[in-house]
Amino acid sequence: MMTIKVHNTLTGRTEEFRPERAPEVRMFVCGPTVYGPSHVGHAKTYTQFDFIARYLESSGFEVTYLQNITDVDDKIIRRAAEENVPPEDIAALFEKQYREDMAALGNTRVDIHARAHDHIDAIVDQIKRLIERGHAYRLDDGWYFDLASFPAYGKLSGRTDLRPEDSVSRIDDHSKKRSPGDFALWKGRKDGEPFWETELGPGRPGWHIEDTAITETFFGPSYDLHGGAVDLIFPHHEAEVAQMEAASGVEPLARYWMHTGLLRVDGEKMSKSTGNFLTIREALAGTDFRTLRYAFLSQHYRSSMELNDSTLEQARGARRRVENFARAIDTDHADSAANSGRSAAAWRDMRTHLDDDFDTPGALAALFRYIRDQNRSGEPAGPAALRLLKDVDGLFGTFDFPGSPQTDKVIDDLVVERDRLRAERRFAEADAIRDRLTREGVTLEDSPEGTRWRKETTP
Repeated sequence: MMTIKVHNTLTGRTEEFRPERAPEVRMFVCGPTVYGPSHVGHAKTYTQFDFIARYLESSGFEVTYLQNITDVDDKIIRRAAEENVPPEDIAALFEKQYREDMAALGNTRVDIHARAHDHIDAIVDQIKRLIERGHAYRLDDGWYFDLASFPAYGKLSGRTDLRPEDSVSRIDDHSKKRSPGDFALWKGRKDGEPFWETELGPGRPGWHIEDTAITETFFGPSYDLHGGAVDLIFPHHEAEVAQMEAASGVEPLARYWMHTGLLRVDGEKMSKSTGNFLTIREALAGTDFRTLRYAFLSQHYRSSMELNDSTLEQARGARRRVENFARAIDTDHADSAANSGRSAAAWRDMRTHLDDDFDTPGALAALFRYIRDQNRSGEPAGPAALRLLKDVDGLFGTFDFPGSPQTDKVIDDLVVERDRLRAERRFAEADAIRDRLTREGVTLEDSPEGTRWRKETTP
């Protein structure tokens, strides 16, 4: 295993990454609330965590990547009422679209997608423990977490008060709450809303409790890495910390917290709630998935970024430079020691940057320095250069090299994912993967023995 440093939001420091059960890594990233189409802000976060999972694995770690699907939520209920359809239909539709969008982006690294409604028993059990430990109280509309009972509240974000820029979409208002910041754990039944009959009374879970019940189910009360966008730190992630540590008596909930910067349009945060967003499907209708991935990965994951025509054109131009270099490689050339040394040094240089909090801009700069130096060397680029580029694309998934085995690995992963979806009779999602591969020039051949594929090599 390589030594990797990560910036830990919990401590505010960049620290050596030491998972509790190395080489195993238990990694959770907050998934979408499926009440509408996913936007390119989601694409940025999930592409960057897809990269992080890939890099950890390439460094010798064994990653289990868990993501929740928030399919029981106020936003879903509101949209369902607006469209006069059952909330579960809204959730199913937009979960399906989300999964298709992730496949279209090449983000296939998630191992487990866990839906909130499948974990009601675990949610109820966690709330019961909070009640027993004196961390929850009941009002006429449900159960609330008592912030006064958890003095460590605020240790992740460094604050306890709401601010205008916070991502607060679920307002738990009640005039009799003990503190304005107390949040709902269990919401009592209301007409026209989904509910479950439980020991807590008929109702449904609050937003925050869904995530901690899911992570406890799969990883226990404490695990290695929790990720999400920076706007979730407060109050959502702060609430997760309070709930899980109060219910279990174990800390920390997560050893490392990592947060991606926001995507902005015209200087404003991209958000479905405000209507200031571009869907992933709209973005992919105007550009290819590799260029979009490159645009995200050319920025440090913790940085905010603007996505516009200029950003995409720069990403497209950078991709072309690398791909044009690849097409000029002479695979029959016998590399000199200098050629082999240049490519080996470039790979070390790239990994040095990536070991330092996944510094993708620094790594890509090292790649371009290598291309420049190789072109100036006077010796043709040979097999060593091709091996380097294949290794790079294995991590980034942003380049199209004819005949590249790494391209083959990406296709293999997509074919396996499609086969799994077909077995689960999720044909629309499986068809989305097939359609993407068809656009890439890949032909699938289904047979009783499995799915085979072939791709014509462009001259």
